[in-house]
Amino acid sequence: MTTNANRRDVRSPVRLPVSIGGRQAALSADVSPGGFQLETTQLLPQGAPVEGYVLHGNKELRWTGVVAWARAGNPMTSTWHVLGVRFTHLSAGLRALISLRSRR
Repeated sequence: MTTNANRRDVRSPVRLPVSIGGRQAALSADVSPGGFQLETTQLLPQGAPVEGYVLHGNKELRWTGVVAWARAGNPMTSTWHVLGVRFTHLSAGLRALISLRSRR
């Protein structure tokens, strides 16, 4: 399923452990059906294709997307980089989890 990010999507503030490409750990700051905001240790360029999974219990809920925007963190203040990711594909499990979180 392909989804288009829409700033009118209901964004839910939720912290989920995320893996980008199976090599980089991240945390979600908020999620919507169209994408999520991630806090990461590595800055990725706008337009970069990305893929990974959300760890939910012992399940890896897969997603693919594109970096819609990126903001560099500040290593002097120990702040992480922030990325906006627009989903291009969600696993059924992640779609269900986001739907459930959006209703709260």
